[in-house]
Amino acid sequence: MTAPTTASWQFDVLEARGAVEAALFDFLADKARGPDGPFIETLLDVLQDFLDGRGKRVRPLYCCLGWCSVGNAPLSDEAMRAAAGLELFHTFALVHDDLIDRSDSRHNRPTAHHAFAARRSDIRAAWFGESAAVLLGDLCEAWSAELLGNLGDGPGQAVARQVVDCMRGELVIGQYLDLLASDDGCGSVEDALRVIHYKTTKYTVERPLQIGAALAGGGQDVLDACAAYARPLGEAFQMYDDLEDVVVDGAKPGTDGSDLREGKRTVVLALAMQYARPEQAERLRRLVGDPDLGPEGLAEVRDLIAATGAPGMVRQMVVERRLEALAVLDRAPFHPAAKDGLRYLTDLAVPGVEAW
Repeated sequence: MTAPTTASWQFDVLEARGAVEAALFDFLADKARGPDGPFIETLLDVLQDFLDGRGKRVRPLYCCLGWCSVGNAPLSDEAMRAAAGLELFHTFALVHDDLIDRSDSRHNRPTAHHAFAARRSDIRAAWFGESAAVLLGDLCEAWSAELLGNLGDGPGQAVARQVVDCMRGELVIGQYLDLLASDDGCGSVEDALRVIHYKTTKYTVERPLQIGAALAGGGQDVLDACAAYARPLGEAFQMYDDLEDVVVDGAKPGTDGSDLREGKRTVVLALAMQYARPEQAERLRRLVGDPDLGPEGLAEVRDLIAATGAPGMVRQMVVERRLEALAVLDRAPFHPAAKDGLRYLTDLAVPGVEAW
């Protein structure tokens, strides 16, 4: 799966993803063979299952494209370590996020705390599962720090470490803002966009791109262009993803209404509340956030949201931001191969309106 390009060399998404996964699983294999290996066998088993075949490795791919943005090819060992470290950091975030959301499954497999609990048959199984999942997340964060802290001693590496430090704090802030929003009615559009800014724009796109670019020696103009591209793309990606859970009936993975059951405060829900009639708003408040919301309840919520016109408003916001991200990319000081790779990832994250 090679991004089409007119550059002298091409960025191959599948090749980069495979290289990152090889670096990641080699690192975990070294841990299994190390002196602590016998004591963390169960932790590693659950972690391997959590990582195996799950996710698109989006953050590592953005890190790789950041490295390529200044024209560097092939990917260096430093870039691979950083990309693998980002995937472990993301795993830490997901394991803890599943605990906060009390999720039962992820990608059609049990979440980590349920996987641990299933290994026990006594009355303490749930407690053990949740406790072990906290520790697994902590371990992933520690190992991520090991990989991301071992990037060399040059000026580019120092900048990359500064970006990593920012990313760590920003993710936690985003998680906390998300938690606050879930306990504050249906929230405002500004609140929802603020959460997206921290949890998606910066954590998913901007910081991984900047880490790769800094390692490759990219200057401030490159780092600024990474941020300028990430802002509209991150917003478009998250709004598109949230919209699908509202308008799609569950046939597609990730559209089973879990956001509505969890009471996730999204832009589409905030707009629906803003434009709903009083009786519609009251009904939405009663239904959204109900963990036992069944098919009939989900259908009613989706109908109520559709009746407000909010989905159409969000579609327009997504289209505008997608076009803005592509326009930024056109004028960014990136190598042509990196631009083509980023256009390809943009289309994967937010398909053009003709695909809707």
